[in-house]
Amino acid sequence: MNQNFGAVGYLAWSHDSASVNFDTSLNREPGYYRLQVSDMKLEKLFDFRKIRLFPGQFSTSPWTGLGPGDVPLFPRDISTQEIYAFDLHLP
Repeated sequence: MNQNFGAVGYLAWSHDSASVNFDTSLNREPGYYRLQVSDMKLEKLFDFRKIRLFPGQFSTSPWTGLGPGDVPLFPRDISTQEIYAFDLHLP
């Protein structure tokens, strides 16, 4: 593996510990990657330049992680114009 990412964020181990997933959203090649531990094979799962991510509240990079079944999770920013109000009725 001769890839130089610089900073990587939000490392997430797969459920069987066979791979580690991470994002490179603060670099020139923003994306989400999977690294197989056994053979160091690197696979790019998503290119973040093609989607609009929701910026992190406490940092400049969005949160990323793994859900059940090792499904990659990351928040998308699809709108800033929708506001919802709910009425709460307590007994």
